[in-house]
Amino acid sequence: MTATPDRGVRDWDEVAARWEGGRKLLWESTRAVSEWLVARVDPKPGETVLDLAAGTGETGFLLAGRLDPGGTLITADRSGAMLEGARRLAQELGLQNVEFRDLDSDAIALPDATVDAALSRFGYILKGEPPRALAEVRRVLRPGGRLAFAVWAQRERNSWMTVPAEVMAQQGHIRPPNDQEIALSHRRNPEAIAALLAQAGYRHVEVEEMAVTYRFAGRDELWQFVLDLRGPLSAVLGRLDDEQRRLVREAIEQRVPAEADGGYALAGVSINVLAR
Repeated sequence: MTATPDRGVRDWDEVAARWEGGRKLLWESTRAVSEWLVARVDPKPGETVLDLAAGTGETGFLLAGRLDPGGTLITADRSGAMLEGARRLAQELGLQNVEFRDLDSDAIALPDATVDAALSRFGYILKGEPPRALAEVRRVLRPGGRLAFAVWAQRERNSWMTVPAEVMAQQGHIRPPNDQEIALSHRRNPEAIAALLAQAGYRHVEVEEMAVTYRFAGRDELWQFVLDLRGPLSAVLGRLDDEQRRLVREAIEQRVPAEADGGYALAGVSINVLAR
């Protein structure tokens, strides 16, 4: 019997088409993070690389060509709609060595020691007490395997995250973060991440913070980002009526000052990690 998707997976399925349509905007602002991950994984011909919570697949696709001849990229996500978008992009790029799998980072349906490296860019890899995904990735890595991942730093360091969410909470459309979510946010720092990796059995850890700025040409592009590209929050926005969305947009624009060129920007900090 097929399991019923959880609320988070359904939300991502719901926004997948909008995410795919707007991925260029996201990619322009965050590509440097993906390039860091790929450089640290340093893929070789013939290797198998797993891209977890891959979304529409851009990060893994950066390295797919370097696995030839004989190598395989496994592009994995819980959202079937996201995987369909990844398939379309892989076809557009002419990639032939990619497998697409529905895999849960907390319980990866692969045998032990079957991949040479794993990637996860802004997935839920630190979820749980302790995070199950870290041990699961270590289980499927071959000896000497590498894990490279990126997570967002604490919420207060990421205005792209907090500004829309605070407006939505103040207007009663979502609940504020609970104690567990706040605690998870506070441990998204280099010291806490290194401790979690050591607990999961990794011996070598490299951590680097990277500033990330989402830039928008004008108000419409800023609103597109919030309406279409904020994952589960965008799914909630899609269920509101026109007047409710207008009030959310107005409040967000009041909180994000225009820059000298008339554009807008929302800042963030990515924590990039390599572990062996």
